[in-house]
Amino acid sequence: MRRGINLNTEEHNAFATFSKKVNWHLGIGDVSAATGVSQSQLRYWEQKGYITSEKEKGQNRKYSYETLIRVFIINNYIKQGFTLTAAVKKAAAHRETMELLKRSMVDRFQGIDEIDGYPAINLGFVDGQQTEVLYLVVKEDRTDVKIVKQA
Repeated sequence: MRRGINLNTEEHNAFATFSKKVNWHLGIGDVSAATGVSQSQLRYWEQKGYITSEKEKGQNRKYSYETLIRVFIINNYIKQGFTLTAAVKKAAAHRETMELLKRSMVDRFQGIDEIDGYPAINLGFVDGQQTEVLYLVVKEDRTDVKIVKQA
């Protein structure tokens, strides 16, 4: 019933540390091309403090991967009919939710096993006696929660 990737504490800590340090940067043209938001609009959003870039003396703006995602989300809300200000607020709330999900998954992730032929994300023990493990079983149309007793 169980097989797959399991992380020991050292590997788990290394994964958690790496996920916090990933830091890619894109030029304004790349962000514009990827999101469909014009370069002038990106500059305006930056001027208003809605997004940020890094710019060293004599260099072009460089946007982080996080900013790219933020631009996608803001633009998506605008396409849904929200004003820029409302879209920025909704994007901030979305970011907080995603950060909580990311942190909880990094903290709890113990590996990937297989249950009933499906990939199962091992989220670790749920009891102090360490006799039950919580899994998220990922199926084609849904994700089931399952607690598995350990032998």
